[in-house]
Amino acid sequence: MKTRLLIPWLVLPLCPVRAYPQFSADQEWESVLETLLSADEEISSDAREEQLIMYESLHSEPLNINTATREELRRIPFLTDSQIEDIHAYVYMHDPMKTLGELQLTGSLDYETRRMLRQFVYAGDPPPQKEVFKLDRILQNGRNELMLRMDIPLYLRDGFRSHSAQELERYPNRAYMGSRLSHSVRYSFNWHNRIRAGLCADKDAGEPFGGKNVKGYDFLSPYLFLKDIGAVRELALGIFKAQFGYGLLMGGGFTTGKSMALSDMQRSTQGLRPHSSTQEYGYLRGAGIALGKGRLTFTAAAAYTPLDATLKGDSVIGSFKQDGMHRTGLEWSKKGNVRMDTWLANVRYSYRGLRLGGTALYEHLSLPYKGKDRYWGASADISLGRRRYALAAEVAVADSRPALICSQTFRLGQGWALTSLFRCYSPGYFAFHSSAVAEGSVQNETGLLTGFSYSGRALKMSGYADLFMHPEPRYGASEPSNGMELRLETEWNAGRRDVLYATARFKSKQKDCKYTGQLEYCWTGRYRVRWTHRCRSGAQLKTLLQFSRYDFIAEPISDGLALTGSYSRSLLSERMDIDVSASVFHTDSHDSSVSVYESGLRYSYGYMTLSGKGARLALTLRWRTGGGMQFNLKAGSLFYTDRDEISSSQQRIEACHKEDISVQLIHKF
Repeated sequence: MKTRLLIPWLVLPLCPVRAYPQFSADQEWESVLETLLSADEEISSDAREEQLIMYESLHSEPLNINTATREELRRIPFLTDSQIEDIHAYVYMHDPMKTLGELQLTGSLDYETRRMLRQFVYAGDPPPQKEVFKLDRILQNGRNELMLRMDIPLYLRDGFRSHSAQELERYPNRAYMGSRLSHSVRYSFNWHNRIRAGLCADKDAGEPFGGKNVKGYDFLSPYLFLKDIGAVRELALGIFKAQFGYGLLMGGGFTTGKSMALSDMQRSTQGLRPHSSTQEYGYLRGAGIALGKGRLTFTAAAAYTPLDATLKGDSVIGSFKQDGMHRTGLEWSKKGNVRMDTWLANVRYSYRGLRLGGTALYEHLSLPYKGKDRYWGASADISLGRRRYALAAEVAVADSRPALICSQTFRLGQGWALTSLFRCYSPGYFAFHSSAVAEGSVQNETGLLTGFSYSGRALKMSGYADLFMHPEPRYGASEPSNGMELRLETEWNAGRRDVLYATARFKSKQKDCKYTGQLEYCWTGRYRVRWTHRCRSGAQLKTLLQFSRYDFIAEPISDGLALTGSYSRSLLSERMDIDVSASVFHTDSHDSSVSVYESGLRYSYGYMTLSGKGARLALTLRWRTGGGMQFNLKAGSLFYTDRDEISSSQQRIEACHKEDISVQLIHKF
């Protein structure tokens, strides 16, 4: 009898059991974020933060897959209209989903799409009725979140060094007014995405914290946002953003790259939203309201927004300052020295996949810019979504100068889709809040962007070709110029534990050449290969190899090479996550720089640009203590072998290396 009991224990270890690693929720979410952000690694850090905030907002308040409307699902950037239709058709024909495992039965959702979609939806029972709008229920069921962050540099920049009284008398802006520490506070309240309120406060390194110039934080961003309360579809008070059409007139400060634009333009978010980031420009300060009945929505907004600007003679705006830094007396003198008054109106109509919209905008500056202080604009947009075809277009006029953008998508079945995007921005077109697809700014450009995508069970591919021209001179080109950009991206799931990702990007663009005295083509190529392996032990290994080349006539060819490896794992029953990464880079100049994705604190995931010769080390720890508390820490070191100092002017570091530590505390209650 005892021998028979021992047989299973002897046989089981010999049986081929296929086990897959388990990852913490934060690790899986970060993996999805990296996939989403890798589509456009070339966009600016500010645009990257806007993307992160959008993704974090969708992730923190997931949709019930059984009750989500088409408009709500269209906010998820990687879902196509045909996939949304398949989800709705499945729920209608087979009753509500019991688990998200049923997503694979819809037919059009591949494994990678289902993996990402799990971060934004859940399968729940439909509520018997809409929750009553009562104060006690709001306070009881609302979600509060408090996030504190501090960045501690372990190096000293010249702006923080001791300066003699004689030196400061002669050069008063050599010394920063504040400490080296930067810190921020974010508080948010969310009740079913129908009521959102919060406050963001931020102090950058070098800015004063208290004293004669400022009492407390340099930047404060309070907001209150209400949604779907009676006839009020949206109400924004305080600091907010507005986005209508497809970015020609009111882009809401959300700039997408070309890859995302090909797949996301038809689903561009329309309406008001709170400004919950620490960005110190691109927002409106005032009030906006959207009233709706049936298929019609009317939005009106009024704002009184202070702006930082560099003045010419105290009476004319030379340029706008958008970095949000107020560290010296000169930078402080530019803080809020210009006021912009904004009046906005929009009307939208939607019916069975068809959306029509019209926007009117009037803005007044307290000082003239480019010869005038009053700006006006109007735009009209259309969007049509069908199972096999999608159309999106916007035409705008700003101070009698036109701009046009139009996109078409054809879905051919078997996972294939073709998209073309045409844009034409007149040389004199100018709108303060424009953020549409462009090679440069939204003016003086005509281009045709054509792309494809394929999504199969194990293989995903996408790519585009962009032909563009600038009909009038621009910065860096004293004559009309043109260019071309090509990009190819592929991802292969070699089983459920290995993923191979590769991308190639090539650009040819004309610019002035001082050696020939005419325009010449500048060639840039960037190539990346990444392998991800998920171990049975629960660890994840990543290896990234990238190469870049910059070639311009009569200049030495500049090459860049980087190798990155990272290790991540969940410990202590998924209460702690650890991520370690190391990069070695060798670039001939900044033109051939490389970008490395690093895990980080919340709202700070993204790519770090590296140039020169050296190495980068980074360590990230996340510890969930229970009770809604989470402590995050990131430590990094950057070491150069080709220089004795880093940066210049007040930012100069008299060393070949720099180290920093960032800590973050998150409390959800």
